[in-house]
Amino acid sequence: AILNQGLEIIKSLYKSKDDHIKVRALVGLCKVGASGGSDASLRPFADGSSTKLAEACRRFLINPGKDDDLRRWAAEGLSFLTMDADVKEKLIEDRAAIEALIELGKTGKQNVAFGVVSTLVNLTNSFDKQEINPEMLELAKFAKHHIPEEHELDDQDFVDKRVAILGSMGITSALVALSKTESQNLRELISRVLNAVCQQQELRGFVVQQGGSKALVQLALEGNTDRGKRFAAQALSRVGITQDPAIAFPGQRSCDVIRPICQLLDQDCEALENFEALMALGNLATLNESVRLRILKESNYIQGIEDYTFEEHVLLRRAAVQCWTNLCSSPYQVTRCEGKNDKVKYCVLMCGDDSDPEIVKAASGALAMLTEASTKICEKVFESSQWEECLLSVLANTDYNVVIRGAVVVYNMTQAGENVAKKIFETQIMEVLQAQVLQANLDMGNAQTNPILQKIKTICQKALDEGHKYGFIRTQAEAIEEAERNPEEDKIEPWMPAPKAGGAQ
Repeated sequence: AILNQGLEIIKSLYKSKDDHIKVRALVGLCKVGASGGSDASLRPFADGSSTKLAEACRRFLINPGKDDDLRRWAAEGLSFLTMDADVKEKLIEDRAAIEALIELGKTGKQNVAFGVVSTLVNLTNSFDKQEINPEMLELAKFAKHHIPEEHELDDQDFVDKRVAILGSMGITSALVALSKTESQNLRELISRVLNAVCQQQELRGFVVQQGGSKALVQLALEGNTDRGKRFAAQALSRVGITQDPAIAFPGQRSCDVIRPICQLLDQDCEALENFEALMALGNLATLNESVRLRILKESNYIQGIEDYTFEEHVLLRRAAVQCWTNLCSSPYQVTRCEGKNDKVKYCVLMCGDDSDPEIVKAASGALAMLTEASTKICEKVFESSQWEECLLSVLANTDYNVVIRGAVVVYNMTQAGENVAKKIFETQIMEVLQAQVLQANLDMGNAQTNPILQKIKTICQKALDEGHKYGFIRTQAEAIEEAERNPEEDKIEPWMPAPKAGGAQ
């Protein structure tokens, strides 16, 4: 009864000739029309009424003759109406209305922030969705309780299309301007929308170009709700995965972004957030030594990365190993591995991992960098009881990119001193090195040689030369000369008859 009486009053006010009264009444009608939320089965007005109200809001929004206050109220009206998926689709197809909404947001005025940002949240469906337990759903049906229905236009395909249109039209610039608000709730909504945009790889470049990465760093660090910081950090991770970190996070920003991204390594976060954070950190670790030290000197950060190298989920483990490998170019990481720990031992064992070729590639690359940087690490390789099997596995790999890493490891170890080199050449590794040289020589007979295989040959030959220098192996000419000097050594023993039954001679 109250709604019916109030509705009549709002309708009468909407007929006013004063635009300021009319637009406020329009927002009131929009609120009533949106009282059913996103539930497609609840329609307070007749079908099509919400679309007509949206058209009325549009007229105020796109009219350049109207002042910002009227346009602000129009945007607020749309923030309620866009809970309806029909209105979302109608609005996203109206380029003039979207451009007007973005221009209104670019003003950065605090009184327009709620309407603009809430409308964008609805268009991108970046609000929290309540997960319905199937058992509770069946119970509600049995009790004949009302069950919310999701509109077919809110399917993920339609949402992705709307996000792509908004991202390409430049909503990031509007969100950056509005992110200066002091309201934590609004900053959370802005973080949600930016995260939804960054979910699509092709839109991340627009986010960086329009200053989104700078705004996201601030949103992830301060003046935001805990949920908002998490959304901003995830958006930063997504930008850091595919964009050049030198461009996306120039200067000091590349170090500032480490803390919020590392917070996503928490076990309470979703696996997707963990994976994206590891991928982004791996990319950032290639940037410069300052970034690597920022990760390595914070025990929580590097410990979080190393914990995921033991993860059962293959993708998480792969991302963690790749990130750890990129950190190995830091002298500080080399020093860490030289300490009393099993980091080198585990790295050797991962080289023999047959569950994922990418993990083997990353681990062998890490071992190649570490053995090149430290003689002590070359010695620590032997701490693993399976070091020979693991190195042979790498050298005999079908992927030449893995083989070349193994060849570098062996070459580095042959240069680490006579004792280390002796252990190498006492195993089958020497024969495998020779086999790789022979394979490369055969490859030279092809019309087009494999450049990686030729590099492998060069490295293997250098390793064999080191063995020759120490006298562990001989050339063919040296072997013939030795045989001629000591003919008795190679003399064949006389034939012995087989023993007879019963032990008789």
